[in-house]
Amino acid sequence: MRQAIIVLIATFLFISGCGLVDPPASQAESTKKDLSVEEKIQKPLQIVFYDFDQTLSVIHIFHETKGVEDVSGKNDQFFIDAFGGKERVDRLKKHFERLAKAEVKCVIVSYGYTAVIKESLTRVGLIEFFEEEAIFGRDSEALIRVKGQKHKVISEEMDSESISYKEAIFVDDSKKNIDECEKDGTCRILHVYERRGLTERDLVFIEGGLNK
Repeated sequence: MRQAIIVLIATFLFISGCGLVDPPASQAESTKKDLSVEEKIQKPLQIVFYDFDQTLSVIHIFHETKGVEDVSGKNDQFFIDAFGGKERVDRLKKHFERLAKAEVKCVIVSYGYTAVIKESLTRVGLIEFFEEEAIFGRDSEALIRVKGQKHKVISEEMDSESISYKEAIFVDDSKKNIDECEKDGTCRILHVYERRGLTERDLVFIEGGLNK
């Protein structure tokens, strides 16, 4: 009798178009979206070199703070706003989590001061995605030695880890820096031409489009 009742219920659900294990629509859509992005994250991308001001941040923190070397006196809201607000900070965190999962190394090469960059990243909870030696500011030995030529620092880092042209990408809002990298044939490039920080389109491009 019990088995007959179960069969009747299952038949009724099938006829009415309901599945016994259908997940909620929102859950299904979320899972599908996450997989579509993660499936795009594949080799050969091994390393991403980011500029800082107007690339990771949406404003030019160096100019906004008049080039000071210590911004620890700024309140947390200043940094949240500098990165475009909490929603964008959360999106950047998801971006770096996806790259970390794919074992892609993240490096910063910037004309801002190293301490300012680190303080800024710490305040918005993004410092964990960058190794101590993976942040090159204007006062770093590496940038000083090559007279501020970012593509040369990038080339040295790539050589030290045996990374090829196709396995790296340089992201910057400065066309001059992008052009120098392109002319030198250092690695792939992404120009943040709006100069208001990486957009959703840019982030998705890094996360998946490069491998198409």
